[in-house]
Amino acid sequence: MTAVPYILKRSRKRKRTISLQITRQSDVVVSAPYFTPAGEIKSFIEQKYDWIQKSIQKQKDQQVHAAEKQYISGEYFYYLGATYPLEVFFQQNLPVGLVFWSNRFYLNCTNGGVEGKRYFIEWYKKRAKDFFPKQVEHLSRREKLLPRSIRITSAQTRWGSCSPEDGLAFSFRLIMAPPTVIDYVIVHELMHMKEKNHSARFWKLIETALPEYKLHRLWLKENGQKLIL
Repeated sequence: MTAVPYILKRSRKRKRTISLQITRQSDVVVSAPYFTPAGEIKSFIEQKYDWIQKSIQKQKDQQVHAAEKQYISGEYFYYLGATYPLEVFFQQNLPVGLVFWSNRFYLNCTNGGVEGKRYFIEWYKKRAKDFFPKQVEHLSRREKLLPRSIRITSAQTRWGSCSPEDGLAFSFRLIMAPPTVIDYVIVHELMHMKEKNHSARFWKLIETALPEYKLHRLWLKENGQKLIL
């Protein structure tokens, strides 16, 4: 179990109970009676470990799912299923644009709110163009299928598609989803090379290739609206 960093507040007025809260900055604040032994506090935090992790992730998800991104420091963005914070700054001696480093996004520009979306789209598209062809090649070899082409699109309501000529296309936004979910979408479109509809046979093909596909399909249904810019 990974140790949980926390802020401890001891109070002479508090007589018995230990409590904790998660701040908007995802800090864990523990309030305890003044003479509470350190071991008791540590044990209390360990017992609450799962709750703390779930609460922090829920808070991050809520920030990610904000109605409209402002591209300001402190916002969280998805990449391959995980959420990472954004730090906005401006330094003339550094290249403008978006950099992902040490589990954090850094946006160097004069106006994050205006330019931020464009830089994020460019960054996600580049990662998608690097990631998808390799993963499609891997899965298509496994399934003994050979798509004619692979395109990265800006589709808002469609994660992937397969043309009548067996050309595959994927929305760059899918790069925000977990790798297992991305694999599901790729397999979904690959199976359309065999079956151009959503018949029972089609879903059986997917199940054979990806037995747990229903879990990934459900994740996309429940979380797809979070993968927005």
